[in-house]
Amino acid sequence: MRSMTKPVPRQRGMALIVVLMIVSLMTVIATEVMFRQDRFRARTENLTDWDQRYQYAIAAETVAIQGLIDDLEDDRNNNALVDDCVEEQWPVNLPPTPYEDAVLSATVQDLQGRFNLNWLVTQQGTEFIRDEIWRERLASLLQATLTEPGKAERLSHEMVDWIDSNNIVDGIEGAEDPDYRWRRTPNAPAMHESELRALRSMTAGDIPDPLFWGLFSALPLDARLNVNTAPQPVLDAVFADNVGSAGRQQIVAMREEGPISSIDELMAQAPFSAMEADARQALQEKLDVRSSYFQVMVDVRRNDQRSRLVTRIRRLEQGPTEVFSRQLVPILGPLEPPCNPFYSEPLADGINSDG
Repeated sequence: MRSMTKPVPRQRGMALIVVLMIVSLMTVIATEVMFRQDRFRARTENLTDWDQRYQYAIAAETVAIQGLIDDLEDDRNNNALVDDCVEEQWPVNLPPTPYEDAVLSATVQDLQGRFNLNWLVTQQGTEFIRDEIWRERLASLLQATLTEPGKAERLSHEMVDWIDSNNIVDGIEGAEDPDYRWRRTPNAPAMHESELRALRSMTAGDIPDPLFWGLFSALPLDARLNVNTAPQPVLDAVFADNVGSAGRQQIVAMREEGPISSIDELMAQAPFSAMEADARQALQEKLDVRSSYFQVMVDVRRNDQRSRLVTRIRRLEQGPTEVFSRQLVPILGPLEPPCNPFYSEPLADGINSDG
């Protein structure tokens, strides 16, 4: 009797196809798993590396803060509460220095040696009222620094409209809320000098160099200008409507002999001594020889990656020394030096000479 079982080659072929499909699918899954694991590993390494650079930067910041505290204590012991960027302990300029598996660089700057944008207003109760004298002084500084000096007046009006309390365009070239499409004016003191970038007429092309930002700050209204650290362009702007360039020249001459020890000493010198009493008193109230606000910049390089931490610190004569701002910023240029590049040079040969 013949067997009724017959070969089924088609079924065997289908089984082979199924096996091949399963193997292919397993290969795809394995490849995807390996890809994702590699991506997660790279991401974890990047985050770990970033965190390590940040921790190094925080450590350098802590050392700088302690240096500021030690400097203040030393000044107290010597009965000389003076801050300058040449002879004091705080002006750190750490060149690239190996530390464990990273390379650190750091500098410290005095924020009170800069033009404080918040001088453009005075506080009356809860209102911030424009100060036309300081608006004109800002215009003088912008005229000396912008690539288009003709925009200085307009930008100074826009800046004071940006921070004063009203919503009225007080100058013919100002700007208030209706002039901005995507933003509103804060009607309050600036928190950072980069708010200049938000002004209606400001463009990236108006800023000739990153050094531009080292001439400005955004500090409390009562912060004074430290004549021991102020660069010459800022001094020229502050003295533009009173003693002029003669005031700047007198300060530079005194600084060459050493830090100015008191504003009374400065005001006793010509041309300040020749000012009318009220004008001299008003100017004196904006000047100082010591500072409470500082900036620490730290660069960290590790595994061919770099980070920059910019920390701003308030150091009170009677009170704590504490951080009030901390930012991770893009590295667009070298660290700022402790003394502004225009500390000993007039601006005419500097920032906008190519503009």
